[in-house]
Order: sequence, then structure tokens, then C-alpha cells
Amino acid sequence: MTHAALSLQEAIYDALSASQSITAIIGENRIFDDVPSKTRPPYILFGDATHTDWSTDTGDGLEHFVRLDIWSKRQGRKQALEISELVLASLKSLPEIVAGHTLINFRHEFTEVGHDPDTELFLARMNFRAVTEPAAPTN
Repeated sequence: MTHAALSLQEAIYDALSASQSITAIIGENRIFDDVPSKTRPPYILFGDATHTDWSTDTGDGLEHFVRLDIWSKRQGRKQALEISELVLASLKSLPEIVAGHTLINFRHEFTEVGHDPDTELFLARMNFRAVTEPAAPTN
């Protein structure tokens, strides 16, 4: 079985990639787990993630804290915020089952937006919390 964290990331990636509104702004194939060198913004990057045990007496579970980083060079914070709104809309329809795991809960915690002085880029960091359990076997 695929690790729940990878299944969740795949479901997020699929939802974002399917959004024509996001693609219209950032372009196709601009959602990364590892950004290729010399890639210019805008793009979305899977940022830091933390996964902790969320098991109960009745079953196994994981709690996930996932960050999406939206990098933008133009229009100050405006483009980063526009993309973050589209991300929120796209992630409202994540499937209940993600590659062998049941998505119990998925919610947006907060977004930080700022200017990165080292790169001169604008960055929106979107933080999400999710809980997954192994999906019940089907017969």
C-alpha cells in the first residue's frame, strides 16, 4: 500500500492539475515536488510536510500538515493571492478515498504571503491539515 502522505499529495496534485483556472495563470506542468533548476515563476511547490500518528483504539490513522508554496514574480502579492484562491477552490473537491486511504478531514489552516528578499520573488505559503485512515478493504 502506498504511504498515506504520498496518496494525499497525489490527490492534491491531481486536483490542482485539473484546474483550468490555475493552468491559465501558471501554465501546464508547473506543480512540483522538486523544482527543476532555472524554472521561473509562477509555479506551485509542495513545501514542508509533517505526518504524525493519529491512531485510536479502534484503528490506525495519520495527521498531516502540508504546505503548498506559490511562487510569483509579477504583480506583487496580487498574483500569489489569486493563485491561492484558485488552489482553495480546487481542493474543496478532494476525493474521499485517496489511493487506499480514507480522507477523514482536509482543511485550510492559514496562508502567509510575503516577499522573499533573497530571490526578489513573492511567496504565498498555504498550510493545510488532513487526517487519513487506511481504507476499509473491499470484497
